[in-house]
Amino acid sequence: MQSAWVGTISALAGIALAGGIAMVRDRMSEKRQAARDEVRRRHEVEEARFASRKDAYVSFAAACQKTINSTDEYEDEHQVRPGDMGYEGPHRSVIEAMNLVLIIGPKDVSDAAVEAAVRLHEWAFVSGTRAEAVAAVDQFQAVSRRILKFDLD
Repeated sequence: MQSAWVGTISALAGIALAGGIAMVRDRMSEKRQAARDEVRRRHEVEEARFASRKDAYVSFAAACQKTINSTDEYEDEHQVRPGDMGYEGPHRSVIEAMNLVLIIGPKDVSDAAVEAAVRLHEWAFVSGTRAEAVAAVDQFQAVSRRILKFDLD
């Protein structure tokens, strides 16, 4: 009779042990999967942020270049600054694009964007020079490339 109980108890212990091991294994698997999911989610968020910043910086740089070209054309055609005649042209698009950079960009990119916008405005409407405006836009682009890690040097 004892051997029957020993066999039954051994079988139950084996089942309990196997169940416990399976439960521990499943919990560990769930934790590993949750960690992988979290890493994947963080990566996706970082990619989305990068894409948003890149798009904002490119839009601002494009608006600046359009303003430079437009101001050059206006000066060539009318022999005066656009601001002297009340012409805004694409300058408003610089401000609109800059607003997005100010919202999503870090301080050094935001500061470079403001500086570029100010220099463009001064050139077109006050007394700044084309060289100062172009240099400020170039500086914005350099800071943007550094922040986005596009500069390899």
